[in-house]
Amino acid sequence: SADGKPTAAAGFNVTAFARGLDHPRWVFVLPNGDVLVAESNAPERPEQGKGIKGRIMKWAQAYAGAGVKSANRITLLRDQNGDGVAETRSTFMTDLNSPFGMALIGDTLYVANTDAVVKVKYQEGAAQITEKPEKIADLPAGPRNHHWTKNIVASRDGTKLYATSGSNSDHSENGLEAEHQRAAILEVDLSNGQVKEFATGLRNPNGMGWSAAGELWTVVNERDELGSDLVPDYLTSIKPGGFYGWPWSYW
Repeated sequence: SADGKPTAAAGFNVTAFARGLDHPRWVFVLPNGDVLVAESNAPERPEQGKGIKGRIMKWAQAYAGAGVKSANRITLLRDQNGDGVAETRSTFMTDLNSPFGMALIGDTLYVANTDAVVKVKYQEGAAQITEKPEKIADLPAGPRNHHWTKNIVASRDGTKLYATSGSNSDHSENGLEAEHQRAAILEVDLSNGQVKEFATGLRNPNGMGWSAAGELWTVVNERDELGSDLVPDYLTSIKPGGFYGWPWSYW
């Protein structure tokens, strides 16, 4: 439509829940209906974007409005009267490092920064958290950090987190040594902070969710710069120890 809203199916309507956010990357709905929004952009990456291709990409991102500093915050949106519009907006957490995924287990909120999983205590209805987050586990980052977004989802029993870790390149052009714990879904043991690969060969997994049967599923972003015919993004179930092809084969 003229105001940018998608056309809804018959009998439905689309409403802007909130406007004016600074690069909203991911949302997480709390049990009481409050919506957390990670306002985030890429961290400083001195090894990313070198050379002619890198300079062109930086120019293109700046032209598109993506070449701005990360807000590094989580904002809370609250729709108190249920009309589909958030009447309340508050800065929920700040001083994060390119945050993306969020997960709540009991009264503990976990946040996936680009380089680590951190946790804070959460009280239902809180509009702001001021305590300094505690680091639980490191996640792959570094000076290149090609795919920097890290998502998380909690296991059904609340003992583990599963974290996405996109490849550190498009097609392993930086060598496989740069891909340690990359192109993977990682398993984080919350009892000791140990991180191990749960599944690999996933170029850039992002969204995750559990099926009714208890299987973990993810959506994977595939190769760039190959035109419209190759290669499709895909949705797949994830098997423990499974390998899904990147960088040698395509879906």
